[in-house]
Amino acid sequence: MRRATVLESASGVGTPRKDRAGPRDIPTLGAVVLTPVSNARRALTTAAKLRNVFEIRPYPEFSWSISRQRLLRDCPRAYYYRYYLSHNGWLREAPQQAKLAYRLSKLTGLDAIFGQEMDVRAREIEAKVRMDEPLPSAAELEERTRRTLRDAWRSSKEERLAFETKPKDHTMLRSFYVEGCPPSAAETDRLNQKLDACHKHLLAADHWVRLRGCGREGGLLIPAFAHFFLDEVTAFAAGDMAYVHEGVAYLIDWKSGRPSADDELQVTLAAHCLREGEPSLDQLPVRAALHYLLTGEEKQVTVPDDLRAFCADAVSTGVKEMRSFLLDVESNAPLDAGEFPRKESGLCQSCNFTQLCKGGVS
Repeated sequence: MRRATVLESASGVGTPRKDRAGPRDIPTLGAVVLTPVSNARRALTTAAKLRNVFEIRPYPEFSWSISRQRLLRDCPRAYYYRYYLSHNGWLREAPQQAKLAYRLSKLTGLDAIFGQEMDVRAREIEAKVRMDEPLPSAAELEERTRRTLRDAWRSSKEERLAFETKPKDHTMLRSFYVEGCPPSAAETDRLNQKLDACHKHLLAADHWVRLRGCGREGGLLIPAFAHFFLDEVTAFAAGDMAYVHEGVAYLIDWKSGRPSADDELQVTLAAHCLREGEPSLDQLPVRAALHYLLTGEEKQVTVPDDLRAFCADAVSTGVKEMRSFLLDVESNAPLDAGEFPRKESGLCQSCNFTQLCKGGVS
């Protein structure tokens, strides 16, 4: 039988998209409840973010994350494009280079979309088992993911002008926008292999056995922009799924690609973020795990005894490196563009900012 391509339905027939919801959208109830302290903190943070939405600043607010630090390490020039040149690039009166940098920062790839969809599939499964309902088949889950990938392919092929007008509202694959062609056959073949393996391994995770019939009990809410603070610096570190079962807090990070050097640090920071947001977890042991869905491997990550000190050290090191590229720390004003060196490597082939690099920086 011929294997379905990324653009094809596994059954040959597409089905309409449905609104998606999962335990992440449900208030925490049962074994762990949101405390007044954590609720107040979230309310203040949300209010601050809403104020910032309508305030046009010359420079972005400084923050730290694993992905931001990784980009700086891989290529300071790309870091400058992504976090500084693109700032305010959505404004009608923005300079053309800022507008271009903003558009390029919104480009994505099939692998990135696939990773996001696997997180959605996991939340769908969690919702099913908590309500003690039958699990969907791997084929059903795979079809839902293919549908999203097909939508991204169609949007990238047909909506270039709409993307250039409102980059945030339209999906655009890098290959279509930068190279003027669809993703290569090698990329789609590799993705097809991931589709089959990852959905099967996701269904086989042992978490679903623990959560079967639990309802909302033990559910832990992970906000989309989960973060903690270190010396007034916002550090983003969100896990993918968390819950409490029989007195143990479980934190899971689903990985649909190959292992990377930062994986263990990432889930450790997410564990700290979870505890900071839910003070009631301080007395519970935390079991953090990385699930590599391509191979089915589950890797347990040891959470340090002094978790707060460990995370403070890790984040402060990255913050110091980032601030070395600032002209003014208080306003987060960067050095001149030329002070962010371009680091050529194999990553240049998949970089969103090729067009800016070729055109130079002004």
